[in-house]
Amino acid sequence: MTDTYTDYERFQIAKKEYDKELAVDKPVEIGDNDNAKPIGTVRQVIEDETGLKALVVESPDKSEISVLYEGSKEPGKDGWEVDWKVNDIPMAKNIITNKKEVTPQLESAATTLNNVLEKYPNSKISVYAHSLGSMDAQYALANVRDISRISGAYIYQGPNIYPVLTKEQRQRVDAMKYRIHNYIDQRDAVPIGYPKDAPGYKAELNSKNAVGIVHHVDSNFNWDPVVAQHMWGGYVFNEDGSLRIKKDTSSFEKRYSSFLDKVSSGLYNYVKAKETLASGGYTSGEKLFLDSEQALTISSGLHEVANAGHEEICSIVHKAHQEAEKIVASTYHVPFGFILSPTEVATAYSDGGVSRTTIVDDLDHYFYPKIKKSEKLAEDFQSLEKQIADGVQKKLEDDKELAGNFKEWMKIK
Repeated sequence: MTDTYTDYERFQIAKKEYDKELAVDKPVEIGDNDNAKPIGTVRQVIEDETGLKALVVESPDKSEISVLYEGSKEPGKDGWEVDWKVNDIPMAKNIITNKKEVTPQLESAATTLNNVLEKYPNSKISVYAHSLGSMDAQYALANVRDISRISGAYIYQGPNIYPVLTKEQRQRVDAMKYRIHNYIDQRDAVPIGYPKDAPGYKAELNSKNAVGIVHHVDSNFNWDPVVAQHMWGGYVFNEDGSLRIKKDTSSFEKRYSSFLDKVSSGLYNYVKAKETLASGGYTSGEKLFLDSEQALTISSGLHEVANAGHEEICSIVHKAHQEAEKIVASTYHVPFGFILSPTEVATAYSDGGVSRTTIVDDLDHYFYPKIKKSEKLAEDFQSLEKQIADGVQKKLEDDKELAGNFKEWMKIK
């Protein structure tokens, strides 16, 4: 269900965390009254003394649970001092100094997410958050017990807490990196700790050392930079519902996210299994299991990335061929004021070296070897993956005891 929403619809879902009208058993909808889209039903409203406020929403088909973490309360509003003095300001200091310490609200957010996993064992979990809620979500994901249950996370305008995470916590969010979408508008002062492209800064806009894929929003300036800019006031959405993003690494990461996620989460599970089996040294069977898991994870990921690359190259070439055909057709257009026939115009172009051969055929001949090369690369990785899988399967068929051990070891992941 997570993948069916546009950027604009996810932004609308995230805004629901501030909706004071939502209560247990209340329906959650986005859009206007004439074209409302049901998101689900509120099942829990979680609040505690740390200032945490979270909504737990169950999708209409009950297949997915969304956890929405609310951001800081406006100064002067009830509960604002806990958010700002006990959480926001201390966390900003920790991020700037790289201190491996978090505040009570972030700890509570982590407990909340794991409790949701336990309470809804048959549902996938998605996470939405804004501002302080983004820090809550980042820390909750860094401590989630089962990364396979997280279908996606969409977090907005929060500081980067990656510097304060432990090595183990970083490994966990890195394993889910390509399922976590972290949106920041750098006209807003709140999202600290990310590479900047403001005057005086020279940094590539990427997702390194951050929780998730970092999308640098190509925002408009809002005349209320303190409040409105922070509350999505500079976000610009295209007609198709996509969010306008600066030129950064997120487009590549998003395009290949499913394949990158397969490798990153697979290798994380491999490391966890390796650590579990490490006590007392590895048996030959355990070594075979670990080697096969690592090889299959990498080869499968490479095969899928190569296949996606081949399909993208084919799509680009197809579009280029269509554009070239349009150019050829244009050579038969008689310019205004000329008395030549279309054929005579095309002949004149040809005499000047502009013809179907130079426009279309040469283009096709240039790209054909590249298409074949990418196709061969995808086939080679597919063959490698199959060889590894077949080799492991043959070994297990010949050794029933080892096959039983493999089943047990698979449960470790």
